[in-house]
Amino acid sequence: MADASSGTPIRILMVEDNALDAELISLQLGRAGLPFTAERTWSHQGMVAALQGERFDVILADHVLPGFDGDAALALACEIAPDIPFIFVSGTLTEELAVKALKRGARDYVVKSRLQRLPDAIVRAISEAKERRRLLKVEAELRDSHQRMRLITDSLPALIAYFGRDHRYRFANLAYFEWHGREPQSLLGMHARDIVGDEAFEKMQVHLDQVLQGRRVSFETLSRRRGATPRHAQVDCVPEIGPDGAVMGYYAMARDISELKHAQSLLTASNASLEQQVAERTSALHRSESRLQALFESSFQHQNLLTLDGRIIDTNSASLAAILATKQDVHGAIYCESAWFAATDGVPAIVCQAVLDAAAGTASRHELELRLPTGKRAFEFSFRPLLDHQGKVTAVVSEAVETTARRQAEEALRQSQKIEAVGQLTGGIAHDFNNILTVIAGNVEYAQLLIDRLGDGAGNAGRALDNALKGVMRAANVTQRLLAFSRRQPLRNLPVDLNAQVSDMQDMLKRSLGELVQLEMLHSPDIWCVEIDPSQLEASVLNLAVNARDAMPEGGRLTIEVDNAHLDEDFSAQNPDVPPGQYAMVRVRDSGHGMSAETVARVFEPFFTTKEVGRGTGLGLSMVYGFVKQSGGHVLLDSAPGAGTTITMLFPRSAAPLPSSRPPEEPRRGLYQVLEDTTVLVAEDNDDVRAYTVETLRQLGYRVLEAHDGASAMRLLERTDVTVDLLFSDIVMPGMSGWELAKRALQHKPALHVLFTSGYPRDIDASGTVGRNIAILPKPFTRSDLAGSIQLALQDEAAGSP
Repeated sequence: MADASSGTPIRILMVEDNALDAELISLQLGRAGLPFTAERTWSHQGMVAALQGERFDVILADHVLPGFDGDAALALACEIAPDIPFIFVSGTLTEELAVKALKRGARDYVVKSRLQRLPDAIVRAISEAKERRRLLKVEAELRDSHQRMRLITDSLPALIAYFGRDHRYRFANLAYFEWHGREPQSLLGMHARDIVGDEAFEKMQVHLDQVLQGRRVSFETLSRRRGATPRHAQVDCVPEIGPDGAVMGYYAMARDISELKHAQSLLTASNASLEQQVAERTSALHRSESRLQALFESSFQHQNLLTLDGRIIDTNSASLAAILATKQDVHGAIYCESAWFAATDGVPAIVCQAVLDAAAGTASRHELELRLPTGKRAFEFSFRPLLDHQGKVTAVVSEAVETTARRQAEEALRQSQKIEAVGQLTGGIAHDFNNILTVIAGNVEYAQLLIDRLGDGAGNAGRALDNALKGVMRAANVTQRLLAFSRRQPLRNLPVDLNAQVSDMQDMLKRSLGELVQLEMLHSPDIWCVEIDPSQLEASVLNLAVNARDAMPEGGRLTIEVDNAHLDEDFSAQNPDVPPGQYAMVRVRDSGHGMSAETVARVFEPFFTTKEVGRGTGLGLSMVYGFVKQSGGHVLLDSAPGAGTTITMLFPRSAAPLPSSRPPEEPRRGLYQVLEDTTVLVAEDNDDVRAYTVETLRQLGYRVLEAHDGASAMRLLERTDVTVDLLFSDIVMPGMSGWELAKRALQHKPALHVLFTSGYPRDIDASGTVGRNIAILPKPFTRSDLAGSIQLALQDEAAGSP
């Protein structure tokens, strides 16, 4: 490379067509004392050949050339030799053209009338080109150095990064992708807090502050690796000191030392060998032992550390709490003979064998149900060997997770699914059975009316029909209990004072229990209000009392207690289907012979009974269960052979005030009066029930229209020539339910009265009327039931709101 200061000739490519101008340029360079050699050309081909054949230090070009101009020469130079400085030397170059030329890549321009500027322009251009080449070389070397550093750092498994004083990434190696799943380039500019998290950064802050003060620091932290649990890392930070002594930033390297920490944990688990460790490791081991002990004591798992022959070395608080003991009570005791297992038959032998297997290097798991001083509880035990760094078994670890709540939840789910399946079956049977009973009951009662007109001559037939009607009513009671169990019975929920409601049953209960059973009733002075069906509550209490009487054939004591109950989270954990909250309860407790666990598991199933044939249907407790569940409550059962039975009905507390008196009973329906010019529309999909209902209403004196489904009923109601006073509709119909029919009918005729009937209102929730008084005539119904309900529905102005 030519250097004007050293006397080395400057190699010039002169693109000039005028020989005189070329000579003047050479003379001017000679006067300036610049050593040079020049090659002249003035065509495109000549310039290409010159640039491809020789290396030049500078290009001097005229702006106007024959068949070839300066702009084309500049473009050609930028294409073939972009690093050679290009200077315009022209007599026609204006200032505007010169500026454009500089923008296109020219280094300078000189007007031929002022050639004395040319030597300085050439020296400056060559010097600038030399500096540019030097900078390019330095940049290339810097890139090579950076690349070598990148290759070195990327080959290391440790995290290596450079941070500014603001703790933001300036450099990161490839290990960040393996650890955190992030490309190194994506980290540039991010704050360290964004990668390690707020909590971890706060813990490291004290160390990083020391680095920014110019100190080297080393500390340990927990680092989260992609797809793995947090692992221990050793972090070393080195500050970068600037020329002025200020800290410009710092380098950080993090290494995974989890294996080392694991080895330290194994050392702390040994007993006798700890005393033989070298003195310089004692302090570190004590600190590690303290941390492990804190974790050991705070764990919810039951943990025990045993010798190879099964004696207790250490046990944590959770395990001791289960047997109400202290560490001094159990230290050195044989584990399988301790209070954890001694009271449970067959378990000590299982535990003893599991400890021996673990001491031999074989881990095992066992599900055990134990009788502990704190009660009967279930656990999942694991027994595993504890190995030292050489793989030798040094101790046995016993861990247990309590599964009592999970087992109870699984059992509750199985029971619920079983009862739900039986409930769906029995509910469907009740629907069809009630339709049949409606037809039978109505026709039997009508036959009674006809026979009554014959007088005394039909006495035997009348008694037969009376017995038939009683049988129908008993069958209807069975279906009602089926509906109660399947939680589909219509409930007439009212605010109820449980004290008053149960007290009013005292005389009836005494008559039902007999003289051998002593009745005791306990009340709460500040009982909470509940919203339930009073008649169903009385039926449930009576059912429970009769069952208790049958469980005490030789006599005994029956206690009925009314009280408030606040169920907390612990209770709900033991009974997963009972949400915590405030409840009012009715508890029925007897001193009878009690029930086995097998009987308790099935006691709420319909048709299940322990009584001999003919003494019970097996629907009493299932009805109680269904009623309480449908009321939003829960039933608790506690019984054991020889210890009596306690059944508790829990009802959610209501915000309504306690009623001041008992609600009035419904008026008798035996007497009725037909309103003149009254039209009843009967909507019923069962042909036999519809035919019986229509015929009965016509006999009673009503005008009757009939429809076999909801759509047919709506077509009749929409006719302008038809007037309907009362809609008597079944609830369960194909296509359009009774609820939907009533809503559409009331939109068309707001003054319409509505009376529902159903043998199984399985979509009662869809009506939005649960817990309110709605006009429903349950199936089966007799002629007098139908007449009285129709009359009440026509007299009740509010009966049109389904």
